[in-house]
Amino acid sequence: MSNPYQSPQFASLVAAGEVDREKIRRVARYQQWVLYALLVNIIFNVIAFTMGNQGQLVALAILAGALAVIAFAMVSIFLLANELLHPAVGVLCAILMIVPCVSLITLLIINGRATAYLQRHGVKVGFMGANPNSI
Repeated sequence: MSNPYQSPQFASLVAAGEVDREKIRRVARYQQWVLYALLVNIIFNVIAFTMGNQGQLVALAILAGALAVIAFAMVSIFLLANELLHPAVGVLCAILMIVPCVSLITLLIINGRATAYLQRHGVKVGFMGANPNSI
């Protein structure tokens, strides 16, 4: 029978640190994905407003691109919220990405939580997130 009052062994603490480091890398990667999706979404909106009435084929191409970006944003926000919070919150955030103004607020809240999490663990976060390769 082992001693229940024995302190944790050093090897288990090192293994716990490695899992935490991998989680930090995943959070940094997913945060970059969210920020890239947001940037490309803004670019598609600008293109849609500037192209105006160029024809149905151009409008369908812009719509197809925008839907692809929205799908990518839904997946990336789900992965980030799942990593930071809970899978149910990730599903809720992915669903909220369909609603135009609410999606921006959702992105800002989850991105803020990811930035705070990364900074809490000593990772420098820049304009487009943290570099997962530097962690």
